[in-house]
Amino acid sequence: MTTKSLIKNSSIIICCGSGGVGKTTLSAAIGIAAANAGLRVVVVTIDPAKRLADALGLYGKLDNEPHRVNSAQVKSGELWAMMLDSQSTFNDVIRTYSTDNEQVERIMTNRFFRNISKNISGTQEYMAAEKLFQLHGDKRFDLVVIDTPPTRDALDFLDAPNRLVRFLDHRLYRILLSPTRGGFKVITTAMQPIVRAIARIVGTQALDDAITFFRTFDGMEDGFRRRASEVVSLLRSSTTAYVVVTSPNIESIDEAEFFISKLESDGLSIAALIINRIQPSFETNAVDDNLELQHNLFELNERARQQRTNVAELIAHVAPAPVAYIPLLAYDVANTDTLGIVASYLVGDQAYRIG
Repeated sequence: MTTKSLIKNSSIIICCGSGGVGKTTLSAAIGIAAANAGLRVVVVTIDPAKRLADALGLYGKLDNEPHRVNSAQVKSGELWAMMLDSQSTFNDVIRTYSTDNEQVERIMTNRFFRNISKNISGTQEYMAAEKLFQLHGDKRFDLVVIDTPPTRDALDFLDAPNRLVRFLDHRLYRILLSPTRGGFKVITTAMQPIVRAIARIVGTQALDDAITFFRTFDGMEDGFRRRASEVVSLLRSSTTAYVVVTSPNIESIDEAEFFISKLESDGLSIAALIINRIQPSFETNAVDDNLELQHNLFELNERARQQRTNVAELIAHVAPAPVAYIPLLAYDVANTDTLGIVASYLVGDQAYRIG
């Protein structure tokens, strides 16, 4: 399979990689390539930086809803883009599983909910998985491209649905919920030491807010469980492709190995490897009479040789997954015109010499 066929045959592409390798750029370029293959594609960034919006010409316009990108580089299909807003997505989830508007209001005005929806570790990852699920079911789109955060935790959303289920099954959750069931039953003697210990740690007011929240949340667990199971199935679907982006630098290659190992430990395979900003090789016989140019070309070719050596083991590791090479360009990729050039390298419409 080639990178071009992978793009055409996937329903979800998840781009992983360390910071500084051009992952956001490549996610946008994949979007352009997919649109030009006739697909309706939405590119989603979880990274709060504004690079995707700027590159697509949507300055300050990216939010939790998809926006259409109008560009001469999109010759067919449709290209859309959005930036994940965890709070808005969490609110949408609550509305989905609430029984009525009164329950929605009680949850959203609860101080405990407002705190966990913004600050608790894992919330963003779960909301990313939830938004991915929503967009996958949106009939407007054939393909969803996810630009993950540039951290070692970028793939935490793989486990986020399971973490939610483990939380719902946790004894502490049951303890906090139990006094609210049956109309605020009195906390049992056996539970009192546990509740008092929690109150000493988080404070009585915080505990009261939490119990009130779980009382309000009661009855929504089954919906969350079903959705978590559906999201897990989607993340493991044969049409969900995990693409790792790296540069030819040793540090970036080590990070790429980490992401690949993370995928493999979760029972997933890498669908493609993109090596960005790789030094191309040059013919030297055209400058035989110019020693200075010969010296410069020799150094560039030596750098290209070293970079090919650097990535050789990584390429062997991902085989038979396709590998796309994006050359080091003489200009910044900062708009849809230059993104279109990157997209053409990505799918093989342009080629270059790598030795």
